[in-house]
Amino acid sequence: MARRRRQGQHSWLIWFKVTKILIALGAIGASAFYAYEVGQQLAREEVSSLRQDIERLTAAEAGRAEEATRLAGELAETRKRADEFQAKYQQVAPSDETKEILALVRAKLDSGLDAKRLAFVISAAERPRRCGEAATKRFMVKTAKFDGASTWVRFADLITVTADGIGGNNGGEQWFDPERPVTVHFTAIGGKEVQVSGKLPLQHAMVVKNGEYRFTIAPGARGFVEVTGDRCEYRG
Repeated sequence: MARRRRQGQHSWLIWFKVTKILIALGAIGASAFYAYEVGQQLAREEVSSLRQDIERLTAAEAGRAEEATRLAGELAETRKRADEFQAKYQQVAPSDETKEILALVRAKLDSGLDAKRLAFVISAAERPRRCGEAATKRFMVKTAKFDGASTWVRFADLITVTADGIGGNNGGEQWFDPERPVTVHFTAIGGKEVQVSGKLPLQHAMVVKNGEYRFTIAPGARGFVEVTGDRCEYRG
């Protein structure tokens, strides 16, 4: 009887220990399963985040590629326009000789030379041709209050030059006002009178007896104008 009791107690202890072991193993298994599930969830979330990052970076890279393509097109178009502007500039760019002339003109203007006078001198320049030596003469301009002596000159005993003007101070003076228009008269012997009007300086050319006479009329001393004339071979 006592022996059976001891055997029963021993069997109970064995099952108790086995049960404890099974419970412990179950707890360990549950913990492992929970850890596995948590790890799986974290892994899925990380994979999803990485995929989102990849998609974002891919979209950004596509946007940069598109922007780079657009900028490359704009750069090519800008270079094309620059080449066109360069070609147009080359067509109109002044030569070294022209630049030197422009520098001289600018220097003359900076020194105080009247722009109209300078333009007149430049417009009077021509290619060299066979001409006689120029002569400069002066005479007084007629006004409403002056019609005295020295109011005419003659060139080559062929052409007489006179002039009418407006007195200074709105006609109150006998001296003509060089800032007002004048009328210059050219009369060839045996020919008709030709008039040239405007503000000084003035230019005029006429053909008389197979010669071309060229005149430049500019303000002189008070009441006077200066006329420079020369004779060149006439090119008919």
